[in-house]
Amino acid sequence: MPKLTEDQQKQRRARILDAAEACFAANGFHRTTMQDICKSAGISAGALYIYFDSKEGLIEGLSGRDRAEIIEKFAALEESADFFEGLQTVMRTTLVEQPPHKARLFMEMGAEGSRNPAIGKILADCDATIRASLAHVLQRAKDEGRISPALPVARVAEIMAVIADGVFWRRAAVPGFDLAAAAPDLLALMAGLVGLNETPASPGKEGTK
Repeated sequence: MPKLTEDQQKQRRARILDAAEACFAANGFHRTTMQDICKSAGISAGALYIYFDSKEGLIEGLSGRDRAEIIEKFAALEESADFFEGLQTVMRTTLVEQPPHKARLFMEMGAEGSRNPAIGKILADCDATIRASLAHVLQRAKDEGRISPALPVARVAEIMAVIADGVFWRRAAVPGFDLAAAAPDLLALMAGLVGLNETPASPGKEGTK
């Protein structure tokens, strides 16, 4: 069998994570088997175990992927010419535009993390890294005079994380929750929280879709 190139290995790893994400969201952590993930990804068990040795390893892979994507968005916010517009983009791409199964996966992982110390540590480490990255962005914006939060930036980052967590849980637990309708008010709340010194455009619904 020919050896996979680096790009092919990355694609296979991503396909496995996509399959695990879909299976965990649909069936839950415990009801999903490694065989289910193999079938969904269209690979053999041997191929799966080259990349991930357990379901906990898959959770770590999923958390790491999400963490990298969010930190990349924070980096774009840091360099944004319009901080309010950048904040709106982050909220739209990380919350509003996320598919429904992402919210179910978030709930499933959080519930398992409360019972499984290994997963709990994975999620806690991921959360700490994301909050530290956001705090760094907020501190730079504060130093540049773009925002003037009343609270320490680390505290602001924690509160914003709590809001984001609440949005995911509500999307998963409340049928019919209209996040697009709530998004302008959530954005205004976050703008007030960071003490935005730039003059924001009106956060109408068209800016959140």
